[in-house]
Amino acid sequence: MNTRSAPCFSVIVATYNWSSALALALSSVLDQTEPDFELLVIGDACTDDSEAVVTALNDPRVRWINLEHNCGSQWGPNNVGLSLARGRHVAYLGHDDLWAPRHLEAARQCFDATHAEVLAAGCLLYGPPTSGLRALTGFFPHDRFTPRHFFPPSSLIHTRQAAHRAGGWVGPDVSRTAVDQEFLLRLQESGARFASTGEISVFKFNAAWRRNAYRRRDVAEQRACLAALRENSPAYLMRELTTALRAASEDRLLRIETPLNAERGATVGAGRNQAFKGSHRPMAIGPPVVPDKALRFDCEDEFAGFEWHGLETDAGGTRFRWIGPCHQASRALPVGLDRPVNITIRVVNEIQDGLLNASSLSVNHHPVGSAWIQPCDHGFEWHAHVDPTHWSEADRAELLVTITVPSTHRPLDLGINDDRRWLGLAIGWMEVAPA
Repeated sequence: MNTRSAPCFSVIVATYNWSSALALALSSVLDQTEPDFELLVIGDACTDDSEAVVTALNDPRVRWINLEHNCGSQWGPNNVGLSLARGRHVAYLGHDDLWAPRHLEAARQCFDATHAEVLAAGCLLYGPPTSGLRALTGFFPHDRFTPRHFFPPSSLIHTRQAAHRAGGWVGPDVSRTAVDQEFLLRLQESGARFASTGEISVFKFNAAWRRNAYRRRDVAEQRACLAALRENSPAYLMRELTTALRAASEDRLLRIETPLNAERGATVGAGRNQAFKGSHRPMAIGPPVVPDKALRFDCEDEFAGFEWHGLETDAGGTRFRWIGPCHQASRALPVGLDRPVNITIRVVNEIQDGLLNASSLSVNHHPVGSAWIQPCDHGFEWHAHVDPTHWSEADRAELLVTITVPSTHRPLDLGINDDRRWLGLAIGWMEVAPA
């Protein structure tokens, strides 16, 4: 095809086995007010019906490519997309994110006005549904980009020449930091000029903040967002900006910045995120233990999205973590279930009287009955009996304990102290024993 027929934009969508989210993301691309684009959907060795979703669009601008081998993250599909891109500019969209209809139009206007080589579109990031968290990226103080000002690939638009000069995307085995941040660093180090469109046109539902997002495949948030954008995009944006401002007033607006000392390998971080969001199984550390005696699991400072706050220690030396800001917090224990078990949870504290009584437990997404007692010493013991006899084999292969609290609160608002964190229950250890 000759140069004159090349589109203004090449849109690259990297995807892996989440066709219901992919369909919504692609719809937001086809809804663009700027029609001069090609859409390259690159499967990371997909094995689901993603190809059928793309084919059903029946749009000559759309192309499907599925890699033979899984790369484990977007860097591989994005590089393939770059090698095939014909557009003067390249834009990316995460398969579980959405664009407002003016996204590409605003980018075209910004390229014409600024002659920049790399653009950041304003992006609104949504925390897990019960967290109330929001974040904003894509804006630079004094219109000057530095490596601290991270923005996600769904916000990124660059000239094709800038990407080639930067050497494209690299994998986590050689990246100094996360692969998306590494690409921004390479663009900057190659001398590319950055600018912001100044408009919020990206809505990101970060899977790395949502436990087992790839296993649950819940797209209710994206579906509601797309419907609202189609009904009245300016009105929806105004509502969401109001929500973000309220989040800021309630200490729920996150600051998305990259530490200056972020020069570190990305393999560990990538594996951690993949395991949490459920796109890949965690690295095996041996078969799960079947309890023939009581097994106690103390608190660990492991990654848990926004379900748990950091590890703390009380005056008596008990280690614990507060649930929050999410209303639901889970812990995966290396325990196999081939028989009924009793679970005991040490509740060190509750942020508000009566919160424990109104909370509930589930194991492997099965609700379980529970009761609590207040022993002589400080805190509570929460007891539950679990009978997995009729569960599927997959449900018996691991133990995921989930605590749901009706609400979280700031100690500041309750008059306890000046702590501005959103807290629920403080959990110490968990114990699993044969019934």
